[in-house]
Amino acid sequence: MNDGVATLDRIDRRIIACLMEDASLNNAELAERVGLTAAPLSRRLARLYASGIIRQTIVIDPLKVGLGLQAFVEITLDRTTPQVGERFIEHVGKLAEVVEIHAVAGDFDFLLKISVRDMADYKRLIWQEFDRLAEIKTIRSTMVFDSPKTSYGYLP
Repeated sequence: MNDGVATLDRIDRRIIACLMEDASLNNAELAERVGLTAAPLSRRLARLYASGIIRQTIVIDPLKVGLGLQAFVEITLDRTTPQVGERFIEHVGKLAEVVEIHAVAGDFDFLLKISVRDMADYKRLIWQEFDRLAEIKTIRSTMVFDSPKTSYGYLP
């Protein structure tokens, strides 16, 4: 490792690329695709998971589970102190509807991705949950029509 960035060899990169393409591959299929036997593949996977390079996660199609409305929500706080930011993250991080939280630099402080059933559910979230946070100065929402490309990373 150098500067906190992991050094990945060609095989590590191939393993990650194969899993990004099809996360449902079992170990035998993955080993075949990257040209390894089961034991070395298992050791490499264990190292990639233990180091945090690969995270254990699943991705669902929100529409197929009844979450018909996705939105990006820009939040501007009235004060940008670490304590205010931490309280905000702690509160919204507990909300199941908030699927991503990004602290950003620019015209606003946080960009959230929200998944809810419908507009009534979104209104409830904003008016009941976000209204509890006195530190919020402005909320600006952008509704998602479609997501023709969603990628969860690439290897430089």
